[in-house]
Amino acid sequence: MKKIIYLGLTVILFISCQNNKPERYFATSAEIDVLKAIIKDYEDSNWENWVTKYADTAKIYHNSLKSISPNELIKGFKVQLADFSDYKFSKEDIFYEMIIDNEGEKWVYFWGTWEGNLAANNKNIVIPVHLAAQFVNGKIVKEHAYYDNVPVMLAINEIKASKMLEEEAAE
Repeated sequence: MKKIIYLGLTVILFISCQNNKPERYFATSAEIDVLKAIIKDYEDSNWENWVTKYADTAKIYHNSLKSISPNELIKGFKVQLADFSDYKFSKEDIFYEMIIDNEGEKWVYFWGTWEGNLAANNKNIVIPVHLAAQFVNGKIVKEHAYYDNVPVMLAINEIKASKMLEEEAAE
């Protein structure tokens, strides 16, 4: 009889120690694969494919509290990237993670290092980037991105100042 009681208590203890909470952190998921595809489309300037990963009503916040649409972001990318001969994300130290938060929302986080070479002088610019993308039904509905764009602005201003000095010297 004691054996049955001990066995019963052991089973109850074993069952009560099980983690019955749902998974909330993921290193692999369909949503992570979508974000990886977005990064590749960005690197390839494949804007037609890039935009298909966003919901029609997606709100994007890049270093801003004001949202823009995916098409507005594409226009901004095209303007900024026109000054670069090439650009990409470093394959080293690149991280993706998906979470399901307390409200049941799916968010994919990306940390990476952006690198680009200016066309005018081949200056290499390196910028850490963090993205947070909320997914609903496999599409991004909200995206936040944070990166320091100052190195790009300073390098382009250097080029403009150098051109102005050259023009003044030629006069």
